[in-house]
Amino acid sequence: MKMDLSKIFWSKSRAKLLEKFFLDYYAGKNEGFHMRGLARDLDEQINSIKRELDNLEDLWILKSKTQLRKKIFNINTKFYLLKEFQDIFLKSYDPLDAVKWYFKTQHLLEVVIVNQSIKNKLFEEGKAILDIFMIWEIDREEFSDFLQGIFFDKKIKFAIISTEDFFNRLSYWDKLIHNILREKWNIFMKDTLKVKEKLD
Repeated sequence: MKMDLSKIFWSKSRAKLLEKFFLDYYAGKNEGFHMRGLARDLDEQINSIKRELDNLEDLWILKSKTQLRKKIFNINTKFYLLKEFQDIFLKSYDPLDAVKWYFKTQHLLEVVIVNQSIKNKLFEEGKAILDIFMIWEIDREEFSDFLQGIFFDKKIKFAIISTEDFFNRLSYWDKLIHNILREKWNIFMKDTLKVKEKLD
């Protein structure tokens, strides 16, 4: 169950800010953000962002510096609950939300199967044969960059094959393909070929 952290951290804006800062810090980035960029990225009003940034700086969670007339905020690495806060946001972070959004933009794919265990990739390797299986066409380099971003460079196993190759393998009972299709915790995010019906 995904927890609504805005109920703990007083406001939606504050929760979104903290998540962005702490997940970026976990990924080894702490270059900082300016206020307008944060408002745009988080789709929040500039006044809400300004108020919460000031509050978080008062709490010593964030610190700021001025560069080229812009105030840049980043994590205060001396904040005494830094690791505890980072763990909270890591455990509540659900990369599946971003994965679902991404595949909505990929109109050339005919089948997308995502193993639900991918949610735990930030903490463990996982036992699924593949994390993501796709049929037809996608920009592999763009997709790899996307996965690296939302999974913080953790290894994600994915495969893509053509429709023709898929049905050929299915016809001669390719063991690997059948095992992938019948993996526990599979989510069929897209299935124009009605593969799931063929399995039932």
